Amino acid sequence: MIRYLENSLENMRDIGGYRSVLGNRVKFGRLIRSNLPRYLSNDDIHFLNKMGVNTIIDLRSIEEIKAKESIFENNKNFKVYHIGIDIGKDIPESEELVPKSYMDMLTLQEKMKVIFQIIGSNEKVLYFCNAGKDRTGVVTALILKLLEVREEDIVEDYMATKDFMKETLSKYANFNNRILNIITPKRFYMEEFLKEFIEKYNSIEEYLKLVGVEDYIIKNIKTKYIE
Repeated sequence: MIRYLENSLENMRDIGGYRSVLGNRVKFGRLIRSNLPRYLSNDDIHFLNKMGVNTIIDLRSIEEIKAKESIFENNKNFKVYHIGIDIGKDIPESEELVPKSYMDMLTLQEKMKVIFQIIGSNEKVLYFCNAGKDRTGVVTALILKLLEVREEDIVEDYMATKDFMKETLSKYANFNNRILNIITPKRFYMEEFLKEFIEKYNSIEEYLKLVGVEDYIIKNIKTKYIE
């Protein structure tokens, strides 16, 4: 796993490099997950342009976007898609409710459909929410699942946020340990989500077809992001 723009954002990183169960590898420099890119240096923007990353998916709600715009808004070098996933933007009441919130995101079928259509119709995509953990984590898990990455690696990618966001998490430790305990990434959050996902939808392909993603989009994603 490569982490891009290390001096700018805590949780912006490439999801390339993971091996599929068949031994293929997810391509580097194609799919980048992130927390809110509110401030980036000119060098960072130039780096993204040089990489050819110009398709941006903002998973946040309209209210969140109005409160804090990303650096990509009104930048003609980037095409920004606003998806507006409201589920997952608030902190659940307990740890047990975290995997449930992840499953609830899947009920936003039209929005999930659009996300995968964008990914399947472009070559390089950067996607993000506020912390880059929950909504971004669920989308990442689904992408890696479609690319047949092993479940243990999907969980490890999710858990990497715990290391990348130490500074943000430490702020909660100073005044609210209960919230800190809930928002800190835990293996069982993603493991339980993946377990419940398979129990309910059987496979990622069946879920994507259920929400209306065309077969050619599924095929595009499987071929263009794997080497």
